[in-house]
Parts: sequence; structure tokens; C-alpha cells
Amino acid sequence: MSRQTPTPMSEMGGQKAMPVLACRGERMRKYVNLLRRGAVASSANKFDICSNPDGVINLGTSENRLVFDLLRERLDGYNVKWEDYMFTYNDFQGIPELREAVAGFLTDCAKSLTPIDPKKIVVMNGGGICMEALSFAICDPGDAVMVASPYYGGIENDNTMRPEAKVIRVHFYSKLEPGQTEPFEITISKFESVYQEQTQKGVKIRAVCFMNPNNPLGDVYPKQFVLDMLQFCHRHSLHLIMNEVYMNTIFKEGADFQSFLSFKPEEIPDPQRVHFVWAVSKDLSMSGMRFGVIHTQNESIISCINSFTYFQTLSAYIQKVMACLLSDRDWLNNVYFPTNHKRLREAHKVTTDTLDEMGVPYLNRPSGLFVYANFQKFLPSLTKEDEMALFYRFIDDGVYIAPSLAFFADERGWFRIIFSRPFNEVKTAMGRLKKSCNALLEENKKLSSATAVSDESKGAGPSDSAQGMSLEGLLSQLKTEISSSDWLEKNTADKWKTENPELYKEYKANMK
Repeated sequence: MSRQTPTPMSEMGGQKAMPVLACRGERMRKYVNLLRRGAVASSANKFDICSNPDGVINLGTSENRLVFDLLRERLDGYNVKWEDYMFTYNDFQGIPELREAVAGFLTDCAKSLTPIDPKKIVVMNGGGICMEALSFAICDPGDAVMVASPYYGGIENDNTMRPEAKVIRVHFYSKLEPGQTEPFEITISKFESVYQEQTQKGVKIRAVCFMNPNNPLGDVYPKQFVLDMLQFCHRHSLHLIMNEVYMNTIFKEGADFQSFLSFKPEEIPDPQRVHFVWAVSKDLSMSGMRFGVIHTQNESIISCINSFTYFQTLSAYIQKVMACLLSDRDWLNNVYFPTNHKRLREAHKVTTDTLDEMGVPYLNRPSGLFVYANFQKFLPSLTKEDEMALFYRFIDDGVYIAPSLAFFADERGWFRIIFSRPFNEVKTAMGRLKKSCNALLEENKKLSSATAVSDESKGAGPSDSAQGMSLEGLLSQLKTEISSSDWLEKNTADKWKTENPELYKEYKANMK
């Protein structure tokens, strides 16, 4: 008997086939994550000094690879043994030993005035998941979270992908606005203005997400500013999600940082609506461990999140290893953090020295693993299309750095450069970046020169229509103008050979 081909649903009784994905699934499938796109593009041709020296160097993913030697040696020394409880289900809020270690660690490094209660801590598999869990607990679908832009692109994913909340962007710019003293400076007055504007439109705002230190800017916000933000949230009954994943990655001395956990109780107007997030991915250079922490005084939030930590816990073995590490505070304070900060300073200098040579402005900030730099002079126009063209140009030239679009910024031309890589790798990458940008400048000079010649041949000044055009548009216009003029007749190969004998000799030699 021959096997029959199943009848498609679309042909069954004239009924239309059911879609493969739900609307939610289709929305997730189409979601564009530029940070992931860049990481995938670079990993497809990954740089390796021995096996693939011409591969793409990833200076776009915020990971610290400067201290793996320290971590390997120390973690091996703990010699963690397999115990029976590691093979069974455990407290999905986090094993008691780990939550006690987290509480002690945060009390110490945040300089908390009172010991942090382990019962107020929830452990999950990553800082992003912690952010998402809080969004689930605080927001209904369609509710909104306010964030200062530019911001770490994962915040968009954490709030919109599964919780289906909205992100209200409070845009800040490099050009100073009233009340600002530095580029991209966050102001409460701008938050207030955007809040009023959005609520009048009927948007239900539930929270503010605030990163201190900031990613991608590297800014460190002083205590008074955080107090002002607390008051803003209190006025409007908003939750404040305090993300301090870079709290121990302040590598320059003199930064005015005080963790929210160090504030006096009377300084916090609504402690039930303030929630703290931390993870090991940045401060302890362990993004692959997938370990994040929520600390909150709100029992309802803890109870809510505990109802779904089953889906987002981490293995008991890793929890034990993390408990050992976070309890090892003498080594962390006297070996790991000082060494890490020293190496970050050195790598930061390698990066900024090259940017200085290139004449590229940047934010010289004291924290993070990155520099936010202004490449606007290499863009034909400040458009999304030209920024993405430059993004892919850099990848083609062997370096991945993240564009401003990845941080939902409203000002094109800025890129985040990660410098927490082995020094030789950073030097090689910055050299490639410099070479790529120099080539762009030369191409732009030739383009401008050829355009001027074309305009001169037609007896006209620079074309007004060329203003703001993309590179592709300019090239198309140039081709048309050259072909319609007598420039090609006047500038023949024989004429060039006669006028440039030395260049012609070198050209012929290179063509052999």
C-alpha cells in the first residue's frame, strides 16, 4: 500500500491553516537584539591569535576576560565535593548557605549600616532574569517602566519580551540641555516632564529602572541624585528597581558612589517599593555562571517571585561554589578587586590612547568595562541606516563594537567599546578600528574631491540635494554626474600617467 501524503490544514474543508506560532511567539521571533546580532556575527568568524588571527575581535559584549587566571586558581582551590543535597530539589529561593553568603558579601561591599537579612534575598539564574521577575511582579501587560536613554539594551528585552510591559524612554543627549553640566546627564526634571506627558496619554507607569553605575555611559551617580530619584518615585507611587551590577567595577579612585544598600532607613521614603538587583556577571567576571540576586523588603514581591523561581533557579553545585567565593572576602577585597581594577585601568588607557590618536571624542568615566565614544564624523549623515552601515563596516574590518541603536539612544553615531579583554587583543582591535576609520576618511575625501570636480565642470556650487544623503545615494549621484560631464574625457589614463610618473611606476610594480 502506498503511503498517502497528509492533507494540509488549509485544504481541509476550505479551512485556513492555523499559524505555527502564537502572536506572542511571532513577536518574540521578530524581536531584534542588536547586541546578540553583533555577538553572533563575531562568533561566526571568531578571533584567535593562533588559529584565526584575521577573525573578528568582539569588543561589543560586556564581559571581563582580564581575570580568568585569578578565578580559575581560586575556584579550583575550594575543591567543592558533591554532596547528597546537590542531587535533589532545594529551596528555589536559593540554598540557605548561599543566601547567607550573599547577605554577608553585600553588607560588606555596600557598607550597609545594618546586616542584610538573607530572608530578603532571592537567587536566580542571572541578573536579566531578576529584572524580568520584578517586571512580572510589578507590571501587567501594557503597563510601563521608565528608563533613562541610552540604556543597556537587555532592559528592553527583560521588560517587553515575556512580561509584555512597555519601556518609556527618557532621552538624554551629548549636547547639554537646561539643568545639565555633563553630556547625557540624567535630570529628575526631565523624568517629571516625560511622566506627566505619558500619564496624560493614559499610559500606566509602574516603575523606574535605574542603573548605578551606568551602562553604557559609565557614569556614577552620587547619593543625592539617588535620593532625588527616590523622592520622584515616592511622589508618584512608583517602584524603583536599583540595578547595581557594576557596583564593584569602579576602577578609578575618587568616584562618588554609595550603594543604595548603605542608605539610612529614614532616607528611603517607601522601602516597600525599592528593589535591588546584583549579579556576578560584571563585578566577578562570571557571565557564564548565570547567577543574579534580588534584595527587597517587600514580602509580597518575594512571595510572588518565589512562585516561579522553579523555572529560573540554578544548580545546587554552582550555588555551593558561589557561596564559597562570596564568603572568601579577604581574597576578594585584597587580591581580586585590586588586581581587577588595575588591569581595567591599563586596558582603559590602551583604548582611550587610540581614540585620542583618532580624534574620537569619548566619555572618560570611572566605571564599567567600556567606553562610550562618538564616531559621528565618520557618518555621511546621522541616520539609523548610516550608523548600521558603519557597524557592519567595522565587523568587515575585524572589530565588533555596539552602536547607539543597541542602547535605544536617540542620538546616532555613538558606539560602546568594551576594553576588558587581554591587552594584546585590545591593541589589535583598536589598531583595526583606527585603520578602518582612516580608510573611511580617505574615501570621503576622494568622494568630496570628485564631487567638487563634477560640480565645477557644470559651473555649479555644491549640490544642496547632497546634504543629508546616505553614502549609497552620494555614490549614485556622483556616478550620474561624472558620466554626464566631460570630466572623463579630460582626465584620461594617459594624461594621469604623464602627470604622475612616479605613481605610475609604483602602480606598474604592484601589478606584477
